[in-house]
Amino acid sequence: MIIDRSFDKKNRDNYNRTGLSHLYWELFDSYDKVGSAFNFMEREPVLILDDIVRAHQHFRPCIQIGYTSKKVADLLGLTTFSPYRVGKGIRLKCLNKKKRMFIVTELILRGVERIAISDKYIEFDTDNYLNGPSLYIR
Repeated sequence: MIIDRSFDKKNRDNYNRTGLSHLYWELFDSYDKVGSAFNFMEREPVLILDDIVRAHQHFRPCIQIGYTSKKVADLLGLTTFSPYRVGKGIRLKCLNKKKRMFIVTELILRGVERIAISDKYIEFDTDNYLNGPSLYIR
């Protein structure tokens, strides 16, 4: 059910880039609702990722999960307090260990305190009210 959405620099002007310099909101949409990320997602995690892309033009993120509607979150088995339901979390596909280290370093430099690392993806969120800062491996 998880669909990879890759950043395409050439076609970015065809999408909604309101408030963003490089990324576009459709990358973070729920699978069943077009425009849901722009309407319901918190700006902070998207702006952090946009800042990384602006500083490092070679970086092309592949977003797996951004905002999820209730229907999609239930299908994915996400808990009710998941940061994806609120729109404060992002999961990036990352198979290369050097790229994984690059992303984690850039997130820490930008003040992200909740990061999960796996062999296949990196999750981060800015929801520090439910859980404290942590760096964990899945």
